[in-house]
Amino acid sequence: MARKGIDPITLEVLWSRLIAIAEESAMEIIRTAFSTTVRETHMFAVVLLDTKGYAISHAGSAMPSFVGSMPLTIRQLLKTFPAESFQPDDLVLTNDPWLGTGHLQDVTSLAPIFYKKNLVGFIGITSHATDMGGKLRSPEVRDIYEEGIQLPPCKYMAEGQVNPDILRIIRANVRVPEQVEGDLISHMAGGKLAAQRVQAMLEEYKLRDLDSVATTIFQRSENAMREAIKKVPDGEYRFHVNTDGYDEPLIIRVEVRVRGSSIVVDYTGTSPQVDRGLNAVLNYVFAYSAYSLKCLFCPSVPNNEGNFRPVTVTAPEGSILNPRYPAPVNGRSMVGQFIPSVIFGALCKAVPEMVQAASGSPVWAINAAGVDKQAHRFAGNFFLNGGQGASKNHDGISCLSFPSNTSNTPIEILEHIVPLLVERKVIIRDSGGSGEFVGGNGQQVIVKSLSNAQILLSFISERTRHPSYGLFGGKNGRVGKVTLNGRPINPKRQWVMSPGDRLVLEVPSGGGYGDPKDRNRDAIERDLREGLLSIQKARAEYSFDGDYSGSETN
Repeated sequence: MARKGIDPITLEVLWSRLIAIAEESAMEIIRTAFSTTVRETHMFAVVLLDTKGYAISHAGSAMPSFVGSMPLTIRQLLKTFPAESFQPDDLVLTNDPWLGTGHLQDVTSLAPIFYKKNLVGFIGITSHATDMGGKLRSPEVRDIYEEGIQLPPCKYMAEGQVNPDILRIIRANVRVPEQVEGDLISHMAGGKLAAQRVQAMLEEYKLRDLDSVATTIFQRSENAMREAIKKVPDGEYRFHVNTDGYDEPLIIRVEVRVRGSSIVVDYTGTSPQVDRGLNAVLNYVFAYSAYSLKCLFCPSVPNNEGNFRPVTVTAPEGSILNPRYPAPVNGRSMVGQFIPSVIFGALCKAVPEMVQAASGSPVWAINAAGVDKQAHRFAGNFFLNGGQGASKNHDGISCLSFPSNTSNTPIEILEHIVPLLVERKVIIRDSGGSGEFVGGNGQQVIVKSLSNAQILLSFISERTRHPSYGLFGGKNGRVGKVTLNGRPINPKRQWVMSPGDRLVLEVPSGGGYGDPKDRNRDAIERDLREGLLSIQKARAEYSFDGDYSGSETN
């Protein structure tokens, strides 16, 4: 079968099987991880790759930034550890921001998949660690050395045996070593399960490797993406957005060039890199650029290498979207997650029916650390989502993470891992930008310190100065705000909560789409239409055979 090609039905079965393997591996990671960041917030990704490091399938819950950047990471790792050097149960890992997803908290591992003693593929896993030492993921940092421990590509496990020296170094540099080590154990568990499932699939279908399946998947996916891009008028489409920055706003400029079946995304004119943790490496920028275009043009085809081949991304070296080492990158999401908004803004004239207004992103987060009453160290992340931007046919969803798919951290989990009490967590009603379709609402969270000592805080937050934009007459969303004991504070700085202090976070909302004047008219028409359909459905459900002697009013 591998030599003769694969018929369409078998291909569909195998493709679905590979996706299911990634999904099952993801569930294994959730079950075995120690940190709430992985278990509850699902800040991780699982990707199946061929022997060259090209992505074949991934779990549906995977974060877009991880899915898009991981194949680039894996191919770099394979330069240090060539494919032929791997043995069963090896595990290579790194958290190098320039090789990986852009900051030290994301640890990427690579494990081989063997079948009948032959290497047939790899399993790549990236997860966000609760802590990697340093300045608690604060954008205040001045260079990468303040941000935590750096792990160059290294063989963490050789033939099933963990390197004790690497593990000791990691544990000695993080605030919560059990959580960090436990999450690495989950990488091992997820990789082992995926390897077993791939081996079983190859045995069942009498395949020698994954090459023929992967090649066909790549080609068909690339063809689908290119056909969709061909429908976009050729041209150069430009846009820019302002971010809050640290002391001064930063600018992200883009030119999207469409030529036939290919797209170039060029960020020339974007602000130079800064000496604060607000820079995003090119891997991360590519991931969100490619993701944005796939959302527009080819959303129904499962992610794989073929989807990304028509897309080229460039950014000036030394800019906030392609910084030089050792630039600080701790808060790279506070710049990189603007990328979908700037691309949608650029393409709104070319494909107005496909784009959406800007969302109340980047995703917000509280990072807290300290020592509890029992003298135990604690560290935790608490994620909050803003409102989604509206689109041509839909209101934006309230408190939805976009472009990331980070889950809101449950209150009970936060209160369990750090001495904080969530006194209030509510949607801020009518905060979305008005329009024919309104932007999604943001949320308000009020937190009180229950600690008998100080708690160190840092934030991931944006759009406290520049709101999410509306499109085609839609209004801007509401900006965010952070106050400590009733006083507005700069959320880009680190702060200390003393016993009894109260912190209030108001997360921004999404922009509206279309003229607000059209909303009432269209809403009435929709209500009448839906009401008529409901009447017709009720009649159908309650109709019966036989005589009916009553009267009917239309």
